[in-house]
Amino acid sequence: MDDAIMQSSSSTCSYVDGDHTRSIIHIDIDCFYAQVEMVKNPELRSVPLGIQQKNIVVTSNYEARNYGVQKCMLVTDALKVCPNLKLVNGEDLHDYRAASNKIFEVLLSLKCPVEKLGMDENFIDVTKLVQEKQKLDSHELVGRLYSEPSMDCPCGCHTRLKIASQIANDIRQKVYSDVGFTTCAGIAHNKLLAKLICPFHKPNNQTTIFPEHAIAFMATMDSVRAIPSIGSKTTETLISHKIISVSDLQKVSIEVLKKNFSSDMAIRLKSLSLGEDNTPVKQTGKPLSIGLEDSFKTVSVKSEVEDKISALLQRLLVLVREDGRIPVSLRVTLRKKDAKRLSSHRESRQCQISPSIFTINNGTLTVTEAGQQKLMSIIMRLFNKLIDLSKPFHLTLVGLAFTKFQERMTGRSSIVNYLMNDISVQSVLNLQNDCDTSTSAMDYSAASPSSSTTTDLSDAEVEPSPKKPKKVTWIAKRRCLAKEEVASPSKLKVSELRLNSKELEKVSELRLNSRDRSLTPRASPAKDNLSDTSETMKDLTDDSPCDDCPSYVDKEVFNALPDEMQQELKVMWKNPSSSEVQRSSPRTTNKSKPNTIMKYFVPHK
Repeated sequence: MDDAIMQSSSSTCSYVDGDHTRSIIHIDIDCFYAQVEMVKNPELRSVPLGIQQKNIVVTSNYEARNYGVQKCMLVTDALKVCPNLKLVNGEDLHDYRAASNKIFEVLLSLKCPVEKLGMDENFIDVTKLVQEKQKLDSHELVGRLYSEPSMDCPCGCHTRLKIASQIANDIRQKVYSDVGFTTCAGIAHNKLLAKLICPFHKPNNQTTIFPEHAIAFMATMDSVRAIPSIGSKTTETLISHKIISVSDLQKVSIEVLKKNFSSDMAIRLKSLSLGEDNTPVKQTGKPLSIGLEDSFKTVSVKSEVEDKISALLQRLLVLVREDGRIPVSLRVTLRKKDAKRLSSHRESRQCQISPSIFTINNGTLTVTEAGQQKLMSIIMRLFNKLIDLSKPFHLTLVGLAFTKFQERMTGRSSIVNYLMNDISVQSVLNLQNDCDTSTSAMDYSAASPSSSTTTDLSDAEVEPSPKKPKKVTWIAKRRCLAKEEVASPSKLKVSELRLNSKELEKVSELRLNSRDRSLTPRASPAKDNLSDTSETMKDLTDDSPCDDCPSYVDKEVFNALPDEMQQELKVMWKNPSSSEVQRSSPRTTNKSKPNTIMKYFVPHK
């Protein structure tokens, strides 16, 4: 008799995937946007509430749904079916994201893998937790059951899922007690069934489904589009071959599907229709991108687009500050209205941005007003690549997103301390030049390809890569500095130190003369060099004014330098060959080069 039962049970479960060992819970927050507003303002709990974005009611509470208010209904239509509908603007998603993160933190306290699916849904793999609780005597199911089993599955999945239903109930109670949100849950042996069974008994309830009921449950769905993994294009292809419902997909053979899809896709579609899904719950980390979009009826003026982009940028910077990572790539997305195509389509461009735009003040990531202006100039440059302003344009959506990040490093030895702060230095050379207002000059001339390559290979941007190239050749770059700026050299930044063409000629001449002198035979060049240097340092110790400075050196700037720098420079000017002699000496060939300030201004070849 026992053998007959075992054989019958095995045949019952043979229609679904044989692995029933996992226990998956899908948690969905009831009417999420509306519930966030009700938690903020408890007075809204007892009235019909709708969340409005533009002219659409994106969601509503159950009070409003009882009147017939549906998702994505026009505001005018919603007010017709529910004249006393209370509308709250939900275009700013900040509070919704904050609530989602709080709920996610509660779920993480279980020490189980948690995978976010949007802001209001989460998968939890409680398989290990079920194994720990399986030793307990109580194996009663909590909540609703999709269908009563005719007999127990020999693998023990029924008992495991009953224990999972207890865990799901504990999770829902904890979410409500900690953050005040009611939830519904689906419990199954895979993610597909857990998600699809979750809303079966909404709101504030949970449903469990056993593996042997998977095929019958999936067959109740009228459209193949109800399966989460099937998109609109796949649905159109299936409908064109008269495969409309999930039951139709269950009946069609793999060979027929392979004629219109790849072999892997055909097998995947067939498995989904039978309720089979082996995808694991992947622990969610920080998002790969942070973005915002603003849709509207139509915008055809550049100034209006710029205003909308500026507003998006302000909101996006708030999200980046909360995230804490430093963005290094920016993407601009536009949706164009094309009368010829009778539909809107999106286009995007992105480029790398310098992490120096972002600064850290008191542990908080911030952007100065100048940094925001630079971001706006980058965004508008990408906009100009997407839109031909010489022709009329019509936009229905604008989107901004930071798509790549670098983690913040802290500590005394972190390079971030040098890159993210304003490091002030003193200028040595005369920086008075003619004003060059050209904006086409780049900071790097011979950088590696990665220094200016964007993620969109078709359009390289001038923003340098946050990654330092292996070898960078600095070029002369004219700076437009007033006399009063030169008088305050301590305010100059490292990135603003450049040599102009005249200075480069003099430096080149100096190096050539030094090289010629170094070729003169000496008995002990290293010893002579050291003695000359010590004597020169002694002679120059008492000379504070720069009476013997080269003509291309600003004396006022020189006198503002520390005494050690003045003495070092005087030695170099009085005995130009010293550095070359020291460098060519056999005694110093295998020793590290002295770390002097001149290596930043006169590169040694």
